[in-house]
Amino acid sequence: MNFFIKHCNLDQEKTDCIIVGIFELCKLSISADYLDKCSDGYITNLIKLGDITGKIGDTLMLYNIPKVFSPRILLVGCGKKDDISRSCFKKILKSTTNVLKKTSIKNIIYSFTELNIKIYNNNIYWIIRSIVLSLKEFSYKFLKINSTTKKSINLDLITLNFFKKNDLFVGKIALKHALAIDKGITSAKNISNLPPNICNPFYLSCQAQKLAQRYKNNVLVEVVDIKQMKSLKMNAYVAVGDGAKNKPFMSIIKYSSNNVANNKVIALVGKGLTFDSGGISIKPALNMHEMKYDMCGAAAVYGTLIMASELQLPLTIIGILAGCENMPGGNSFRPGDVLTTMSGQTVEVLNTDAEGRLVLSDVLTYLERFSPNIVIDIATLTGACVTALGESVSGLFTNNEDLAFELNKASQETDDKIWRLPLFPEYQKELRSTIADFTNVGKGKAGAITAACFLENFTKKYNWAHLDIAGTAWKSNKNEGATGRPVELLCQFLLNQSNYIYS
Repeated sequence: MNFFIKHCNLDQEKTDCIIVGIFELCKLSISADYLDKCSDGYITNLIKLGDITGKIGDTLMLYNIPKVFSPRILLVGCGKKDDISRSCFKKILKSTTNVLKKTSIKNIIYSFTELNIKIYNNNIYWIIRSIVLSLKEFSYKFLKINSTTKKSINLDLITLNFFKKNDLFVGKIALKHALAIDKGITSAKNISNLPPNICNPFYLSCQAQKLAQRYKNNVLVEVVDIKQMKSLKMNAYVAVGDGAKNKPFMSIIKYSSNNVANNKVIALVGKGLTFDSGGISIKPALNMHEMKYDMCGAAAVYGTLIMASELQLPLTIIGILAGCENMPGGNSFRPGDVLTTMSGQTVEVLNTDAEGRLVLSDVLTYLERFSPNIVIDIATLTGACVTALGESVSGLFTNNEDLAFELNKASQETDDKIWRLPLFPEYQKELRSTIADFTNVGKGKAGAITAACFLENFTKKYNWAHLDIAGTAWKSNKNEGATGRPVELLCQFLLNQSNYIYS
């Protein structure tokens, strides 16, 4: 699937299909109106037959339009002209792909740049980025093991039309960004969807090392094994992984461009439980196979670093993939154990299925050596977050208002929804222990919050945010698979931090 930016004379373009918009009350978009005039009102006369109303989801394929070189025009309903949100625009794009899947069309022209999408600014930029990322998402298929999968869409060449030549520069930037972000999202999905007998902690570390080979001018990778973890006194991390045959590996990805704009250090930490059985506090058998997705946080960090490397963002980023397995075994940690974390604080283990926060606690302490200004951890941490926010919204927790604002801004720009939950001191009382500094789970209420409060105890030396993606990282049932969230959100956050100019 190849994308091109072009200023087209639509009536003279030879392609399989031109896609244009029509609004409610049968009002034509600028592109559709242009083609209608070129064809002496042919489109208007067909619309009068009532086969399309302009509502979102409506489509009408027209063939052999007079005085237009392309054999097809696809009219797509865009709803109300001045009321198109990001989510509505995605539905519009989805309706086009549903039609294209049923045809032999390989080359198309999208002429949507005159649509007015309700976003902050830079309308052209966001339209182009949305088209590219949406088409990539709709066409994504994970290859079966030792098999091949047919493309869901047969598109080879997609031309994105601009009426104004002055907008081509912005369009090229948008396309460049979109392709880099898609590479990050697709990489995150691919690694998340792998079975746990392939994607184990060692495999995860190997993928990190390949980044250093691919982007050798900007990326350095260091891998810490269990022996080194023990010497670093990362006892909580070690305890979680010690019962598994596949021992833990922590991958530190150090990204820096040659034109860093400031001295700010941004750290991204991904929970990388390549399989989580729950340990001795074992999970129910039903749907346990989905616990291969407990490393989607690490996959998101991996994908985000790919995007940063592709665009050579002028930033300094530390990405950590906290690879581990949580399995029952002779060396497994137990309910009742007391662990001394790398920070020196002690934790009473009440539930071995609350393991991700133990791994992250030591990683958050380890990060202090880099003197980060911002730390964001991404984790499929709690079922309680799914209960609270469902499967469409990720949970946000932070100790810094500016960081909350920046993440919310990136969330709104990308339509990757997050919702902030509190870290009030009262919740720390839920973690009181009679034998240690605190327990690893609360008393049963506000589970997502008490998990975040646990992590907060290890983040006193920097501005920190925690994204609980337990409800948004993958889908179940017939649509099972990783979503790639929140890669685009994190990418947008980094683009904003780098002050990348869109226009």
